Amino acid sequence: MFGLNLRYIFSILALFLFGVSFFTSEFFLPYLKQWKSNQLLYLSKVYQDESISNETNLLEDGVRKARIANLLSPTNLETRENFINLLFRSKPTEALQKWADIMYIEGGTEEKKALLLDRCIKTLKNDNLPLYQRRIAGEIAVRQLNTLLSINGWIDSPNNSLITAELLAETGNPEKAKNVVKQSLENHPTHAESIFLLTRLTVHLKDKDSLAFIGSKLAKLASRKSKTGVEAVRHMTLLHVLNPLSKSSLQKCVEILQSNPHAEPIDFMRVYALQYSNAKEDFEKSDVVESCQEQFDLDQKNDLLIFSRWLARLGAFNRLSQFLTPSKAKIEEELFKLRMNALAQINDLESIHFEVNNAPIIPERWRLVIESRAFALEGNYKESLKVLDRLLPVLGNDPRLVRGICEYLESAKDIKGLTHILQKLIDQPVHQTYALKKLMHHRAASAALEELLGWMSKLSKFHGNDEFFSETYLYFELLDPFLASPSQKLDFLLKEAKQNIILRDSPQTKITLALAHLRNRAPDQALVSLGPISQWRDWQNTRSAWTFISSQVFSLNNDSEKAMILLNSIDFTTLDRAEKESLSQLFPQTFPSTQ
Repeated sequence: MFGLNLRYIFSILALFLFGVSFFTSEFFLPYLKQWKSNQLLYLSKVYQDESISNETNLLEDGVRKARIANLLSPTNLETRENFINLLFRSKPTEALQKWADIMYIEGGTEEKKALLLDRCIKTLKNDNLPLYQRRIAGEIAVRQLNTLLSINGWIDSPNNSLITAELLAETGNPEKAKNVVKQSLENHPTHAESIFLLTRLTVHLKDKDSLAFIGSKLAKLASRKSKTGVEAVRHMTLLHVLNPLSKSSLQKCVEILQSNPHAEPIDFMRVYALQYSNAKEDFEKSDVVESCQEQFDLDQKNDLLIFSRWLARLGAFNRLSQFLTPSKAKIEEELFKLRMNALAQINDLESIHFEVNNAPIIPERWRLVIESRAFALEGNYKESLKVLDRLLPVLGNDPRLVRGICEYLESAKDIKGLTHILQKLIDQPVHQTYALKKLMHHRAASAALEELLGWMSKLSKFHGNDEFFSETYLYFELLDPFLASPSQKLDFLLKEAKQNIILRDSPQTKITLALAHLRNRAPDQALVSLGPISQWRDWQNTRSAWTFISSQVFSLNNDSEKAMILLNSIDFTTLDRAEKESLSQLFPQTFPSTQ
């Protein structure tokens, strides 16, 4: 009886506690959420460390924690900003869109708008991002710039003029950018960053008329004993592209750097490289190399590596093989690769074979790849490929080792060896994406259509959302001579081509839709897809295959004059193999049989 009463009392107590928790949860839950949010905020702030790379899952873990912290406390501006800052490092375009939405809803100070504009420009300059993501960044940047330009006097600041010019340059308006900078320099003639940007724009536009003006500006900045002075010398060497600097001018640059405590060896190397290229006699080149050598302690491995790379970039392979002796090279793989490359360039293949077999400290993978290259240089490709086959098991599943070897073969221009390895890697999941991308880069022009479509089919699993890739894949799918018409697949491809031209009106989307209509036996609709008839000559200035397709559109619409003019303007030797083979089968009556 006592036990029963005790159980009853415990049940009532538990029920009471549950009721209290349930009815007071609205009071306690916000505090619990805030506590958890603060915990995650604290943990995620660790990932703001720049040493944590986007290539690792660590950064993604930080973004996840920051996102949850923000969801638990959506009104906390600190958690929101922490989340978007981390997101900007992993997915910059997505972060920019969030900042832009916040700015649109909540408004923002001039400083915040300028910061967003600066972040957009950094994203635009990131060549590693897909084109469509950089385009989004550009659109957000233009909107922010237009808002800032509406603020009276905003453009009068040299820094604001600079950021305006940078955006114009990044969005394909270098001439306008140059005019903005010039206007700013009229009011702020000594603003260093504006002078540097104007220098880069001048070189890009090949504007020789501005050389004297920019040269005088840079000369004044170069006299400063600061980092600005060093940067001015660097930009003076850029002008060498338009108007080669004289021997005395280059020597003056060296003297300026010698008097500047902020100058580093890399700054001297730029000037010495120009002196070396200007030197006519061998003794003059030797003097330049010796002068540059004085900037380094060649007994130090890192200094020797930097100096050796400099010689390699100059093409001074004989001198490199003399400075970088076998005894120095065989203790470090980067030095070893440089020496082996120098020996290959001077065709000393006997030394390569000997030194490869007498450098046990060098990892086996490098000895094998260099031995393979030596056989390739001798013309013994069969033996070269055999050595590469021995290399693959050594590389295993480590992506870093594979990329290192492929980058070496790429830099050595051993494309035959590179593609041999890539072909072996495309069926290995850990290497598949990298191998397919590299194959597309090096073999797209020479691969058969069937082979190309096979690679693109595999890549589509990873890059289906990449706008440029999707458009290119669609174009080649429509070139497939075995694509049946009518068929469900053709209907699907035609629908996709129509959607693409709505999203992005470009020559590629136009010609792809026109090709889809041709494959669907609707030449009249293909003609409409090409755009205004008045602009038909524009197709002469595109890819040769696109010019040919457009000529067939006009031919099938009984406009033989335009078709003939377009056809006669084509250099058929420039067609990629896949396009050539496909078009010759799709249009056998008009495609030249001799091509």
